Amino acid sequence: MRTLIILGCLGLMLAGAVPARAFNGDGGMGGGFQDQLQDIKRTQLGPALGADQRTVDQLLQVEKKYKLQEDQAKRDFMAAMLKLQQIMQDPTPREQEVRAILDSLDQKRKETENLKQRQWEEQRAMLTPVQQARYLMYLMDIKKEARSLKRAPGPAIPPGKGPREVPVTRPTR
Repeated sequence: MRTLIILGCLGLMLAGAVPARAFNGDGGMGGGFQDQLQDIKRTQLGPALGADQRTVDQLLQVEKKYKLQEDQAKRDFMAAMLKLQQIMQDPTPREQEVRAILDSLDQKRKETENLKQRQWEEQRAMLTPVQQARYLMYLMDIKKEARSLKRAPGPAIPPGKGPREVPVTRPTR
């Protein structure tokens, strides 16, 4: 079970292709990258799917509705992970507390999966089978593009200005 939760955590972190700094204080997405991505989708989706602009706008509206809910579930998941990390620093963590957090993590993972499933079902109902296939291909392409942009080298950091090494100590057991 622990392995499933860890894999679920990694999956949620990897699925969130948006860096944490893109979130603004009110829990919504900040401007910039997400706004640009929405504009790109708004102009590219119609021709890519062979759909009219009304259908594209409906698809994006459904995506936006579920994105806010998924973001909240991911934040809750990460908060639970932080709590678990804190508890596990104790040489003798309480089993009941650990079990409760693991159950919470599993519930958040399932919640995120359910949200994605409901979103797909709503969007699928708007599209023909061919458009559904084209939409899946489009989403795969846009994720691949986003990953390549994330991996692009950033500006060079001058010597002495980068991150400093911090010694790490672990409690003795």
